[in-house]
Amino acid sequence: MMGSLARGAAAVALAVSLPLTVAHGQSEEETAALLMEIDALSAMFQTYTDFPWLEDGEDASFVYGDTKGIVHHYVSEGGRLRERWKSFPLEGLAKEVFAEDLDGDGRPEIIAYTQKSRIYIWETQKYELLWESVDISERIKVIQAMVVADADRDPQLELIVCGDNKIHYIDGVDYYVEKAGRDFVEPSMMLVADVDNDLELEIITNDGYVIDTNTLNIEWANDGFGYPITLFDLDNDGVLEVVGESQGALTFWDVEERREIW
Repeated sequence: MMGSLARGAAAVALAVSLPLTVAHGQSEEETAALLMEIDALSAMFQTYTDFPWLEDGEDASFVYGDTKGIVHHYVSEGGRLRERWKSFPLEGLAKEVFAEDLDGDGRPEIIAYTQKSRIYIWETQKYELLWESVDISERIKVIQAMVVADADRDPQLELIVCGDNKIHYIDGVDYYVEKAGRDFVEPSMMLVADVDNDLELEIITNDGYVIDTNTLNIEWANDGFGYPITLFDLDNDGVLEVVGESQGALTFWDVEERREIW
């Protein structure tokens, strides 16, 4: 399996090789096709994500973490790719990057966490560093995985962090630990969605746990969903199944029925 260093390098190579040759004024279909290519890269590389905010004249935008521990923000304008911003060298290589509107002001922040378990958040007008997780480093020493979502239905998003093998919520505005779970989990990837049709969100960890977002208690567990994992409505019933790769084959899990279905 491709390591994080190779993933970062390959993400850049693929991004640069994208056929970004559509001039400004492109059709909606052409724009949609371009964004689908960026979404596909985002799905393949954890150190790469699309940036959901375009200025006038921009066709597409993405963020990635390179093999030197630097985060970059690139934009495509009239088919030309240019770097808008890059960070200082981080404390460790980026394991994953996100572009999410944490505070609900309409503009995404750039979030990254590193192999040395440091989290960074930048605003994206002047690219000022909003937060570096030094103040919680004694409480969360090792980060196994992270995802960004509105886990508690308040006005802002949370950083959902598996740190020291327990789930933690970090407030997306004031950056403090809101809540911590008690159960031991060991994921390398997490997702958040309603996967059992109870109208409540669950945290899905690739090591086989489905966790209630309100109580952080485990709702269901198996021997593992595989890696990577994603969500897909295989049977078209309106409820997402968990899809994972295990030993080179895809597996589909119906969490509502608590079973592997394919």
